[in-house]
Amino acid sequence: MPSNPVRSLASQSRQYLLYLAIAIFVGQIALVTIFSFYQVGQAAKYYMYLDAIKLEQAANNDPDYVLPQRDDVSAYREWDDIPLEIRQLFSGSKIQPLEPLEIERVNEQGVREYGYLLYSQVQSQEQQTGGLYLLEFEEADKIDALAEAIFKQTLIEASLITGIFSLVLFLVISWLFKNTVKPLSLLVEWSSRVKQHPGSEIDVQFSISELNEIANQLLSTLQQVREYNEREQQFLRHASHELRTPLAIIQASLDTLGVRTAPEDPNFPSLLRASRACANMILLSEALLWLARPSSRPIGKSIVWPGTLCGELLVDMQHLVENKRIQVSLNDQASSIRIENDLFRIVLANLIRNAFQHTSGGTITLVITDNSFVISNPVDAGSKPETVSFGLGLQLVERIASQLDWQFDFALDHQWACVTLRW
Repeated sequence: MPSNPVRSLASQSRQYLLYLAIAIFVGQIALVTIFSFYQVGQAAKYYMYLDAIKLEQAANNDPDYVLPQRDDVSAYREWDDIPLEIRQLFSGSKIQPLEPLEIERVNEQGVREYGYLLYSQVQSQEQQTGGLYLLEFEEADKIDALAEAIFKQTLIEASLITGIFSLVLFLVISWLFKNTVKPLSLLVEWSSRVKQHPGSEIDVQFSISELNEIANQLLSTLQQVREYNEREQQFLRHASHELRTPLAIIQASLDTLGVRTAPEDPNFPSLLRASRACANMILLSEALLWLARPSSRPIGKSIVWPGTLCGELLVDMQHLVENKRIQVSLNDQASSIRIENDLFRIVLANLIRNAFQHTSGGTITLVITDNSFVISNPVDAGSKPETVSFGLGLQLVERIASQLDWQFDFALDHQWACVTLRW
């Protein structure tokens, strides 16, 4: 499943603002369009209402005034006075005072027309004079052209006004967002300075109290991590120092016993295994002590033949696979290299030991070149990848590789475990 691209908050804000401006522009155009149609209808209604008032006033002022009876405009006092063919056009609609009715017809000349009927109850200051039915007919083409012209003009003016309003709103909100996001940029710059100078004191002085709280929490967390790492390094240093003396005594005692014990003695193989294990413990304690040093200063390099070293380690650890159906395939493609000898030996020993300890049967393959070492071993069919643990060995290898800028890769599936080391 593809993940969303990672962008800055400012970039996302600009995109959302653009979407907001487009939505506002479209919404306002739609509202203006609807309002324009409504206003045209209202204007027609009030225009007819004003005509009805004028006719009523003229009839009141002149008793002999005759209501117009033309083809385009006509007025009647009673519904029954309206010609039958006109009444039939509007008979299907319910007449409401001051609510004009509209119909469409084709007149006797074959011209399409719009017809409007308005019933008004005109009331003078002295008395209520009754109702008036006002009829108007206009050519449909003229009305449509007029409505289209009004609509186009309204749409152009509304688009211009709405565009200017949306642009101003966009600029104002962009300015607000920019000033809102700016403190976050300052927080990022501050965290970068903290990262570059972790041991120095950097003041927290932001104009927003929440940012000051976040910065203080980051400093507190960083201090806790620093103290934890210091305690871990101190523990490793003390443990390594404490182990050096007893390991040296054990190694000296084993060497003495090795000299006094004949090779044909039944205890001699056990003595050799104990001596090898003690030697590995000494190298391990030295590696831990080196990792625990604050500076982790580089150690000297020497010429090493990786293939020969792998062969020696395979012989030394042969006892780990004595009772297992395991074959070892060593593909040596390397010549001599210049590398940190002791740490390189520790790394290879841990990788080979892990493969031997976590394989019950099958072929363990080792491929070594001038700049890489690959070891792969089968994993028990009943074991799940997430439940297989390779313990301290791989963790130590990973730490050493990271400290020496080596590349360490570990892959594990249901059937195979593969470790790749590049230097």
